[in-house]
Amino acid sequence: MRRIAVLLWSLAVLLGVGTGSAATAPRGRVTGLIRLCGGPAPGRCFSQDGSAYVVGPRHRVIAKQHTRHARFTFLLPPGRYTLFAQTGGTRGQRSILIKAGQVLHANVVIAIP
Repeated sequence: MRRIAVLLWSLAVLLGVGTGSAATAPRGRVTGLIRLCGGPAPGRCFSQDGSAYVVGPRHRVIAKQHTRHARFTFLLPPGRYTLFAQTGGTRGQRSILIKAGQVLHANVVIAIP
């Protein structure tokens, strides 16, 4: 009987059942806009469609999307990430910290001359 209990517990650990595995761990959300700012004085800011992507701690792209109305949103496990945006041959980035259950509003601002 004890062997069966140990076997079932081992199987549960391997499958991530009830262990708080990454698949069931609470996640956080980051949402924002791709913004371009600058230009001739006095300068201005505007939103523009492009691509937004998230790079994780191992320098790998873990999520990517093409924006609609310059808006992006990603659902991510807690941790530190770099958020990139690219549009019209220009690129911007910013660091973000995701916490479980949090909604983080983080625009990516790209400076234009």
